Amino acid sequence: MTSTAQAIALCEGPVAIEDGFPFEAVSEVAEIESWRKEVYRPIYHVHKWWAQRLGSVFRAAIIAAAVPKGSSVMDLFYQSARLPGLVVFDPFMGSGTTVGEALKLGCVAIGRDINPVAHRAVRVALGALDRAELDAHFRHVEGTAGREIQELYRAVDSNGQPCVALYYFWVKFLSCPNCAEPVDLFSTYIFASHATKIRHPEAKAVCPGCGAIADCRYDATLVACQCGVKFDPRNGPARRTNAVCPHCTCEFPIAKTAAAAGRPPEHRMYAKLVLRADGSKEYLPVDDHDKLAFQRAEERLAAVSPPIPTVCMEDGHNTRQMLNYGYKRWHEMFNVRQLLALTMLAASIRDLPIGNARDALSLLFSGVLEFNNMFVSYKGEGTGAVRHLFAHHILKPERMPIEANLWGTPKSSGSFSTLYRSRLLRALDYRENPFEVAVEYGRHRPSGKKVFGVSDPMDTRVFDRCPKHALKLGDVVLSCGDSAATDLADNSVDLVLTDPPFFDNVHYSELADFFYAWQRLYFPTRETQRETTRRCEEVQDTVAHAFSAKLQAVFTECGRVLRDQGLLVFSYHHSRESGWIAVADAVIGAGFSFVQSHPVKAEMSVAAPKSQAKQPINLDVLMVCRKRERDRRSKRTVQAALSAAAASGGERIRRFNAVGRKLSRNDVRVVVLSQLLVELCAGRSAAWVRRELDNSLPPVERLIEAAWREQVVEGRAAVAPFDQGAQRTLALELATPS
Repeated sequence: MTSTAQAIALCEGPVAIEDGFPFEAVSEVAEIESWRKEVYRPIYHVHKWWAQRLGSVFRAAIIAAAVPKGSSVMDLFYQSARLPGLVVFDPFMGSGTTVGEALKLGCVAIGRDINPVAHRAVRVALGALDRAELDAHFRHVEGTAGREIQELYRAVDSNGQPCVALYYFWVKFLSCPNCAEPVDLFSTYIFASHATKIRHPEAKAVCPGCGAIADCRYDATLVACQCGVKFDPRNGPARRTNAVCPHCTCEFPIAKTAAAAGRPPEHRMYAKLVLRADGSKEYLPVDDHDKLAFQRAEERLAAVSPPIPTVCMEDGHNTRQMLNYGYKRWHEMFNVRQLLALTMLAASIRDLPIGNARDALSLLFSGVLEFNNMFVSYKGEGTGAVRHLFAHHILKPERMPIEANLWGTPKSSGSFSTLYRSRLLRALDYRENPFEVAVEYGRHRPSGKKVFGVSDPMDTRVFDRCPKHALKLGDVVLSCGDSAATDLADNSVDLVLTDPPFFDNVHYSELADFFYAWQRLYFPTRETQRETTRRCEEVQDTVAHAFSAKLQAVFTECGRVLRDQGLLVFSYHHSRESGWIAVADAVIGAGFSFVQSHPVKAEMSVAAPKSQAKQPINLDVLMVCRKRERDRRSKRTVQAALSAAAASGGERIRRFNAVGRKLSRNDVRVVVLSQLLVELCAGRSAAWVRRELDNSLPPVERLIEAAWREQVVEGRAAVAPFDQGAQRTLALELATPS
């Protein structure tokens, strides 16, 4: 601990997170973090994980759960404060956000996850790592596999001069079921444009007649190729789920045609983006040199026959779409040059001396998979060029994929060499000199400022289980297994802080198997004995009551290890009542009571699943729970609970209005429903709460509509207070039987 760090004694009475939590101020900081999470919290982004929550929110939650009611959480947020007496446990550690934030605050941090991919990532991100050793290992790989991989991406420019291929452009094709001619599945013939199209309208299109590259605007409706063909570049043969054969005009379903063939669609390489010797870039059609280079890679892969992940994919919510396209095994997601390059790279890392540096590079190899497969697409100039595999949280077949230079150059995106710097080295920089994010308010929009000196360097010792000796600052316990059955001692934890899985949307194990298939093949551990990360104990299910039962089992275990005065705090949101009923069943069934809730900024607002929703949820709710016997609140009638939920929900919406944060209808729903759970739990049994929650949902829908109109429809979001008196009256009216 540094000389300026202040050790804070833990509070035994009411704490700040139970009342007065500055959620609107925390959300302002979290908003800044959300736009550049990999910059402001790089230790949680060394490897892909899904639905990652914001470090700023979890730092504030830990502080607020330890200090007395009335404390200034935001002042402590930017102070060199330490909580050395606090033991924090996260049973769903995911990317390690809770563990990392607890570590920076001097807590004893314990993390557990059932998925070995998550466990491996957090062990690398937070484990001991020597920079010099890591750099030496990277240089060795660069001089061996790196050189060979770079040779796979040699090309020639328009002047016949040697150059480096940055990206190859491919298109899927199927045989027409009517005439058997190949049909390219172009949805548009424009394959390259700029991220800021208004300022940079130039684009590139491929001619459907001769395959030449034509210059055009991104919004062009007619392009005349030098071969004489005129075409509308916006309309290719693929139209939503169907394709139209240009030879016989037969229209056919794409997925069904692929499935009927019993194999995935084939690919055709048609263009490339090269980096010339003078540093300029050039789009060109592929030539004989490119085709021969690919053929030689195919022959070499067949001759070497390295281990590749031929494990079968299992049916599931997030794998079904690719299975419907005829994909059956994980290696089918890559072309032969990618398989050759990946196996060379994996073998080179595998043969390094066993240790933390090797583990870090093996994790980086796993991360490279996300950007180097035939399911990624081109984002264009002006941004990271490769749109990664999980942009839509599903394994979605890409009809116009891009093949990136796997080793890469300083002008590459998603390559091993560039991710080494942007992921591993950036995480090391953060660990050596951690910082927090502060909001600076300028004339146009808020911006972020890094605040250093708040935390000490993260010198970490990682244990697989709680050691017999006392843990101290810098010690972390990370384990892989079912969080419904841990080896933690009774009453040994002060705070459980977590982000449970989202029960009916993102199925983590189905997606994580993409990485796991390679990890277990080249970098096996005791956690990689099975062929899949799927387990029946995983808290993930499309059936609400099954999800609730699994979550209840984990929360029951949390109740066992949590001290009587301890708190269970978790982030949650859901747009449907079934999601709230499921989580309420789990919490109440595990012996806890909801005592408070605070809406906070959720993950990045422009994530693809959110941008495609009509009423996206941009808020999480921190649900604060105590053991039921510790909930001293007096009983309330249903009418009183509805009235209190309307008032407290309205107060939270008003606080967001005051700082100009706009809420969607589903945001309002999240705020009101979470408050209803808090108010219904006051002094009541689990059975009563469960029964009355069902009965309360119809009138609550009218409360939500009223709250939505108050904020948005009537246009008073940033100026008018939420009318608490009117909401109490409405609540009493709605709760009174007709």
